[in-house]
Amino acid sequence: MFVFFSLKNLIGSGQFGEVFEGVWTRSEDDIKVAVKTLKNGSDEDSRLKFLQEAAIMGQFKHPNVVTMHGAITDGEPVSIKNIKQVNL
Repeated sequence: MFVFFSLKNLIGSGQFGEVFEGVWTRSEDDIKVAVKTLKNGSDEDSRLKFLQEAAIMGQFKHPNVVTMHGAITDGEPVSIKNIKQVNL
């Protein structure tokens, strides 16, 4: 199975970085997602808080709360993304 993400439109920005509309492509289907990114060059404290937020979001299982699918770290500088399925 292959999996990759593509970012589309900027939805907004917040304390940690920007949020994009994106597509999570898996071998069998494409899923529209919201991708929350951490600002490049963020300090260690910001990275820790961002990961803590991702961990908390992953605990919610409710029809009125966006589902957290995972957190990814990649590249240098580190870019951390929360992947959330949305109905766009």
